[in-house]
Amino acid sequence: MKTAPFRMVFMICDFMAQGYQDYQDYPEDYSDYPDEPAPTPRKRRRKKKKRRGMGCLGAILYVLVIIAISLLLSTVAIFAANDVFALVKDDADRSFTVDSDLSLSELSGELEDYGIINYSALFKLFVKFTDNDTVIHTGTYALNPSFDYQQIVRVLQRRETSTVEIEVSIPEGYTNAQIKERLVEMGVCSEADIDEYLNSYNYKHDYLEERLPASKGWLEGYLFPDTYKFNANNAKMTLNKMLNNFKSKYDEPIQQGAEALGRNQHEIVTIASLLEREAKVDEEFARIAGVIYNRLSSPDFPRLEIDATLLYALGEHKEVLTDADKEVDSPYNTYKIEGLPPGPICNPGYTALYAATHPEDHNYYYYVAMPDGTHLFANSYEEHQQNIQRAREAASQPASEG
Repeated sequence: MKTAPFRMVFMICDFMAQGYQDYQDYPEDYSDYPDEPAPTPRKRRRKKKKRRGMGCLGAILYVLVIIAISLLLSTVAIFAANDVFALVKDDADRSFTVDSDLSLSELSGELEDYGIINYSALFKLFVKFTDNDTVIHTGTYALNPSFDYQQIVRVLQRRETSTVEIEVSIPEGYTNAQIKERLVEMGVCSEADIDEYLNSYNYKHDYLEERLPASKGWLEGYLFPDTYKFNANNAKMTLNKMLNNFKSKYDEPIQQGAEALGRNQHEIVTIASLLEREAKVDEEFARIAGVIYNRLSSPDFPRLEIDATLLYALGEHKEVLTDADKEVDSPYNTYKIEGLPPGPICNPGYTALYAATHPEDHNYYYYVAMPDGTHLFANSYEEHQQNIQRAREAASQPASEG
């Protein structure tokens, strides 16, 4: 809606330009037209009246177009002036971070997202024309929507950050609920603020467009696990930093692997989340990925039957899953549904993402966990039953099947 006045101006200008081109193409030499019989006096008078009528109509339309353009340009000028000079805007400080790898276009877009400016394209032009794009420093600043463009640029030119940063480590395999608990515990932001942006904010990240609706939160899987430095009391910026990190980690090798497998990004993140919860040693990530893909591509194995998905559906950790648990009605219960669950069950790290796009090529369809975290793999049900017995003997208790 913010850019609608600008689009209308461009459309009208394009319309007038086309009309002018049609006028230019109209032949000036009337001799090029075929001769017509001379009209009778009565017909000539009618033609003159028609021409005068068309001329009046054209003049009226021309005046109306000029008035419309004038009004539109005035409206655009008012909106633009209000944004550039902050004539009528709210007055509330907001914490804003400039990352080292943030381009001018991304910076302008972030300022618009945070409500500090209204028109990112206008701000980008202002920065370029005033030659300020080379002196904007990284850091965290207190910005206010009441600042005009020049004030915003001056603040961004300071080297000192304005808020204290809190270092937080997010382990691989954490769910969004666990991440929220960690952020609240570390004093980064309140639970209410995190919930607001986890569940209701429309993030402007193109890679999120591929995601499928997930019943337990649509950002699950995309908050990349890492060690961060966050600013207090800014939940939106906190989550955006993790989303931006995911975007950078979903690199070319992963994208190429996904394309070779014929899988979209959301499917890859979902598979990676299963690997993150199932694999315990790095060497087995790709092998377990191979089992998942083997089952997905075989009509003999319509269901994945992965314990981690059922635990996610139950919302609790259990050492042993019962037959009753496996009957729970949930789209995440891969003991009942066919294929992949509707979304990730945790936030996977790079190792899991890479393995999900570069699975090991083998004929295994089963695996069972050993007490030391490794797994025994099998390509037949009979062999799998033998492996289960070996795992039980090693642990002297029921083992977790995959």
